[in-house]
Amino acid sequence: MIGEMVEHPLYGHGQVMALYRNGAEWMVRFANGLRFRRARQEFTGQQHGVVGPVMPLPVFAPMPRSQFQARQLLEALRVGIAPIQHIHELTIGLVAERASLSAALTQSHQMGGAVRAVIGDYGFGKSHIVELTARDALARNFLVATASLDLVELPPHKALDIYASLMHNLRYPESDERGLGPLLEKALELPRIYQQLQDLALMQLDPLLATLAALQNTASTRQRQAWIEWLMGRQRVTLMNKSLPRKGKLPSIYRNGNNARQLAYLVGGISVLARLVGYSGLCLLIDEAESYSLLRPAQQSKADLFFRTMLYSTLQSTQSHIAPDTIPQHHQREYPLAYGGKQSLFFLFTATRSDNRMPLEQWLDQDQILELDSHHTPQEIGQFLQQVMVYHAQAYGYEPSERQGQIRRGAAEHLALGMRNHQLSIRGVVRMAVDLFDLLYLYPDYEVAVLLDELRTMAR
Repeated sequence: MIGEMVEHPLYGHGQVMALYRNGAEWMVRFANGLRFRRARQEFTGQQHGVVGPVMPLPVFAPMPRSQFQARQLLEALRVGIAPIQHIHELTIGLVAERASLSAALTQSHQMGGAVRAVIGDYGFGKSHIVELTARDALARNFLVATASLDLVELPPHKALDIYASLMHNLRYPESDERGLGPLLEKALELPRIYQQLQDLALMQLDPLLATLAALQNTASTRQRQAWIEWLMGRQRVTLMNKSLPRKGKLPSIYRNGNNARQLAYLVGGISVLARLVGYSGLCLLIDEAESYSLLRPAQQSKADLFFRTMLYSTLQSTQSHIAPDTIPQHHQREYPLAYGGKQSLFFLFTATRSDNRMPLEQWLDQDQILELDSHHTPQEIGQFLQQVMVYHAQAYGYEPSERQGQIRRGAAEHLALGMRNHQLSIRGVVRMAVDLFDLLYLYPDYEVAVLLDELRTMAR
């Protein structure tokens, strides 16, 4: 009986997988892949336990990998997100913005530091620019550290938590590893690096130097990991004491108080170390979203201090907006605002357009502020629609016809109008692009002219 094909009046045909209660109940796998345990009497075609002939289960060929990947891509676009591996080809416009970011990366490598702040409404591509910049920086041999702020989990006024998130998310051009560990291990492979960094450090008890010295003094995996985690902003543990140099003293990384100077000093030191071991520098990317505007005044003051300190540490004497004496020291120990030697640091952060956002105009020059708005042209949107049409056809196994071509050409103007009239964000355009080709695919009789008229009405 097991393995026999049976028929159920509700679930259709299936195959008996197991018997229960002396054969009174059957576990059956049906054609849709589901399994149910049902009484034997429910199955038709039985005569004294003999089951009549039924059609065999259909056999479906596996979906080609390219088609499966195209469907995954469309699912991301349905929620307004361009997949990372396709981020360049699915970027709409941003020609001027990308040129500015490229120039900033060059400046940070050649002159020591550069800053960009990106302002935009919700859904206008701030997070997209963060990831786009990350990909470009990795391609130019930068280390890239990213953090996405959140009012509950990672608020803008928690400076050490932001630093810890950045360091734990540190990415490398040549591997998928994360965190400071690979950079420190690479430095230890070159004996000259420690002495060079020691010559550049401006502090006697330097946390970065202390960590490198401790890693040199121990082969214990647990002790080494404890030191690396501590340098990345985690709490100190007693296990670290075993690998302290003789008569050595462990510096503190401050969680409370005015710790912005120390964190900026550490970030600068990591960028210097990155240069010493052969990278182009360090790229810091913070996606602020709307969390800053929701902070209380006292919290905003703390967030302002962290961002102002990072801006000064990155630009130093090349800027004139922030005076170093306005950035307070920690009550236990004084820290310089930057590491010695030539750092290579690029700092980008985003802000949601709001009356209560960061006072960026007081901190930066106008060309250091990128404002995202609805300036995308029909030509730029049309190029995006072309890409979506190709992937949609690949995902569902059809050849684009004149109907898809008419939508690609006609919808671009209406979607651009919808953005200019503030009816659509860039995220809305991405979602709408997939919806349009879904409608044409699911409803072959849907007239293109009617669809374009509906789109025109919505965009006004």
